[in-house]
Amino acid sequence: MNWTSFSEFIHMNGHGYYVWMAYGALAVAVIYELWSLAARRRRICARLSREARAAKSTLEI
Repeated sequence: MNWTSFSEFIHMNGHGYYVWMAYGALAVAVIYELWSLAARRRRICARLSREARAAKSTLEI
Protein backbone atom coordinates (compact mmCIF):
# COMPACT_ATOMS: atom_id res chain seq x y z
CA MET A 1 0.00 0.00 0.00
CA ASN A 2 1.22 3.46 -0.90
CA TRP A 3 0.19 6.53 1.02
CA THR A 4 1.05 9.99 -0.18
CA SER A 5 0.53 11.70 3.17
CA PHE A 6 0.52 10.93 6.85
CA SER A 7 -3.24 11.54 7.09
CA GLU A 8 -3.84 8.91 4.38
CA PHE A 9 -1.69 6.51 6.38
CA ILE A 10 -3.77 7.17 9.51
CA HIS A 11 -7.05 6.86 7.59
CA MET A 12 -5.90 3.67 5.75
CA ASN A 13 -8.48 3.83 2.97
CA GLY A 14 -11.37 3.88 5.45
CA HIS A 15 -10.05 1.08 7.64
CA GLY A 16 -7.98 3.27 9.96
CA TYR A 17 -10.48 3.24 12.82
CA TYR A 18 -10.53 -0.56 12.97
CA VAL A 19 -6.75 -0.89 12.55
CA TRP A 20 -5.84 1.69 15.20
CA MET A 21 -8.46 0.37 17.64
CA ALA A 22 -6.97 -3.11 17.21
CA TYR A 23 -3.48 -1.76 17.91
CA GLY A 24 -4.87 0.12 20.91
CA ALA A 25 -6.56 -2.99 22.28
CA LEU A 26 -3.33 -4.93 21.84
CA ALA A 27 -1.35 -2.24 23.65
CA VAL A 28 -3.84 -2.23 26.55
CA ALA A 29 -3.69 -6.04 26.79
CA VAL A 30 0.13 -6.10 26.79
CA ILE A 31 0.37 -3.33 29.40
CA TYR A 32 -2.20 -5.08 31.60
CA GLU A 33 -0.34 -8.39 31.27
CA LEU A 34 2.98 -6.80 32.26
CA TRP A 35 1.35 -5.02 35.22
CA SER A 36 -0.40 -8.24 36.28
CA LEU A 37 2.84 -10.24 36.16
CA ALA A 38 4.68 -7.61 38.20
CA ALA A 39 1.90 -7.54 40.81
CA ARG A 40 1.89 -11.33 41.01
CA ARG A 41 5.67 -11.37 41.47
CA ARG A 42 5.40 -8.83 44.32
CA ARG A 43 2.70 -10.92 46.04
CA ILE A 44 4.74 -14.12 45.70
CA CYS A 45 7.91 -12.44 47.00
CA ALA A 46 6.00 -11.00 49.96
CA ARG A 47 4.47 -14.38 50.76
CA LEU A 48 7.83 -16.15 50.55
CA SER A 49 9.37 -13.50 52.78
CA ARG A 50 6.61 -13.96 55.37
CA GLU A 51 7.01 -17.74 55.24
CA ALA A 52 10.80 -17.45 55.65
CA ARG A 53 10.38 -15.17 58.68
CA ALA A 54 7.81 -17.55 60.17
CA ALA A 55 10.09 -20.55 59.62
CA LYS A 56 13.03 -18.69 61.17
CA SER A 57 11.01 -17.67 64.23
CA THR A 58 9.82 -21.25 64.83
CA LEU A 59 13.42 -22.51 64.67
CA GLU A 60 14.51 -20.02 67.32
CA ILE A 61 11.96 -21.23 69.86
